[in-house]
Parts: sequence; C-alpha cells; structure tokens
Amino acid sequence: MILIILFSFLLLFTPFSSSYAINIQAGENAPDFFLSSINGDSISLSDYNGKIVVLIYWRPDQKRSHTAMKDGNYFSHTFKDKGVQLVGLIAKPDNIDTVQKIINDYKIDFPVLIDSERDIYSEYGIRVYPSTIIVNRDGKVAFSIPGHALNYKITVETHLKKILGEIDDEKLKDILSPRRNKIDKSHLRSDRMYNLALKFTDSNLIDQAADAARQSIEMQPDNAKSHILLGFLLLSQKEIDDALEQFNKALELAPESHDAKTGLGKTLIIKGDIDGAIEVLTEAAVANPYSVITYFELGKAYELKGEKDSSIEMYKKALNKITRNIILPSSMHK
Repeated sequence: MILIILFSFLLLFTPFSSSYAINIQAGENAPDFFLSSINGDSISLSDYNGKIVVLIYWRPDQKRSHTAMKDGNYFSHTFKDKGVQLVGLIAKPDNIDTVQKIINDYKIDFPVLIDSERDIYSEYGIRVYPSTIIVNRDGKVAFSIPGHALNYKITVETHLKKILGEIDDEKLKDILSPRRNKIDKSHLRSDRMYNLALKFTDSNLIDQAADAARQSIEMQPDNAKSHILLGFLLLSQKEIDDALEQFNKALELAPESHDAKTGLGKTLIIKGDIDGAIEVLTEAAVANPYSVITYFELGKAYELKGEKDSSIEMYKKALNKITRNIILPSSMHK
C-alpha cells in the first residue's frame, strides 16, 4: 500500500524524463496507425503529414486522463493556426456512450480514436495513463510525457513552442527549470480561486464569485477562463461595459474560445449590436455545436432582428440540446 501511495505521489509531482513515457526514443519514427474515431471516421497518423501531432493516450475512467484531455483542448485552440493537431486515443471502451458523454461534457473538439486491438498501446510502449506523445512535422517522436504532473500543461506548451521555432533550447530549459516553480504555484493558486468562483456561482453568491474571479486574474492575468467567468458574472450584475472588456480580453488570450464568443455575443445583444452578435454567436456555435446558451442567444438575436424563422430554428436547437438526454418527466425524479 505504501508503495502504491508513493508511486501515485510521484506521478502527480515528478517531471519524468521523456525516455520513461514510451519505448520509442526521441528522434525515432512514430509508428503510423489507421483507426476509427468514436464518430466512425477513419483516421491515420499519416493524414497529418507536415503537421505537429500531439497524441494523448487516455483512459475514460481516470480523472487525470480527463484533465489531460481538457488541457488538450487548450493546446488545440492555442496552436490550431500554427499547424498543430491534437488526437486522443483510447483502448476499446466498455461503453461508447460514456466516452461520448465525457467528450461532450469537456467540449473536446479534436478526434478521439479507438485502439480496439491495443496495437498502438503495444507499438508505442505506453506505460502509464495518460501518456502524451509529440510527433514533429517529419513524423518523428519529439517528446513524450507520462502521466499528468502539475507541470504537464507548461511542459507540453513549451515543447510545442520549441518545435515551432518560437523559443530555443536555452529558453526551453529556463522555462522548465525547477527555479520557476513559483510561476507554477501562481498558476495553481489562480486555478483554485477560479474553482472557488465556480462554487460561489453555483450557490448564487455572485458578489463573492466575482471577487474570487478577480483574484484568480490577479494571480494569473493570462488565465482566459477566469476572464470569461468574470465576464458572465458582470453581465448578471448589469455591468455591461466591464463584461465586454473581460470577454474581449479572453479572446485575445484564446481566440478560438467558444465560451468567450458566446459571452461577447450576449453582451453585444444587450448593447444593441444585433448583427455583430449574430456573427460572433454563429462562430461560437460552429466551434461548439453542443452549447445550449449559444443557440438560445442566437435565437434571441434573430428575434430582435425580426427574422422569425431563424429565431425559431435556433430556439429549437437550444431546446433539443436540453431535452435529448431526458428520459423521465420531472415528476418521476426524486
């Protein structure tokens, strides 16, 4: 038992060397594969020739894996226009609906492939879940990371910047140096305040939630999700111009964020810029077709514009998102 606890502690806190993650060494060719996605699409690694590919081999029943996939969404949005492709990989699941729900809940917008025979697991020599492998434009393994340590996000992001030529080896070593732990701690404190703000929001303690979101931003000014949360809280407090500032800042930090675009669209409706709202909300709906609030706000915008048919269509889409997983009427729920 003591050994298990110690190993779990190491997985969480230790920055492993890349040689430990998989059997393939950095600089060796990444084995190609041809797999089906959970949506039924056939995808191979060679489909992404010329791109930098980040593979995340994860497990649906593991919380660390969920966090890695959420971080994958961040990498996808941040580096999308720079030729970086995220790909998730799982062994054959017991319940495909459970996997689909995880993807929907976390708004994962990159392919998730099913390694039914565990061929990729064996060929790459996966040792721990999750395992992340970065493949460069030449199809060679550039770096690999086992598990999901506290420095996972900055490690992957820094290596992507190195491959893209945005930083050199010296800068990479400086960023990942243990001396920079205080930066990582500020990031963790910011995330804690963000989570506290969410809890206050769930309890309808809006003033306290807004204060916690502001503290999160003070601790980490480039935390886009904190700007988005604060934007929605400010909208609820009728502080429209301040909310607009937060959503615009979030989009500077994360240009592809559908949540920031939804918030911006909602704000533009209030300010009377209906055409601008429709444009940005449509972009948000394309980025995340599962968002109820995006379609609802689009319906509102079209209604204000007098386009009845389009308004009804958007409201119907919003309603469908709400009701599609409801089996029993509310009176039958305890």
